[in-house]
Amino acid sequence: MKRLPPYWQWFNEARFGLFLHWGPYAVYGRGEQVLNRERLDQHAYARTACAWSPAHYDPAVWASLAREAGMQYAVLTARHHDGYCLWDTQYTDYSSACQAPRRDFVREFVDATRAAGLRVGLYYSLIDFRLSGWLLGPEQDPAGWARAKQYVYDQVRELLTNYGKID
Repeated sequence: MKRLPPYWQWFNEARFGLFLHWGPYAVYGRGEQVLNRERLDQHAYARTACAWSPAHYDPAVWASLAREAGMQYAVLTARHHDGYCLWDTQYTDYSSACQAPRRDFVREFVDATRAAGLRVGLYYSLIDFRLSGWLLGPEQDPAGWARAKQYVYDQVRELLTNYGKID
């Protein structure tokens, strides 16, 4: 059996953590897959996402409760399949920093999670339903596929560079 590298071993030992699927899809109240599963109109969904502005977002409360429950880490969905970004990304204005919230939810989450003594994780979906390259694939849209791959690479680099160590 292949052993995990030392920098990943903590995860198997932690065993208990918080995984937060949270984003503008919460408006619909039917899960993070609502856009795809219900085949919602992408443009109508985007208007809803851009207007979404949660007034009671408080990651310090989440982190405190997680720590109190004995959790060792917390993971936030930085971007799900809908493509809406919860941080101040330079690669799109489809983000919480540029739209109604005008906040970097990832920054707030990372800071609060670290302050509570928890390890920090970020979930980033490779799929983005807004990008034709992902939908059509490299055979049908090679240029779109290449742009989508670069977009993902740039955003993941941004998340792993701008927020300190991501566990």
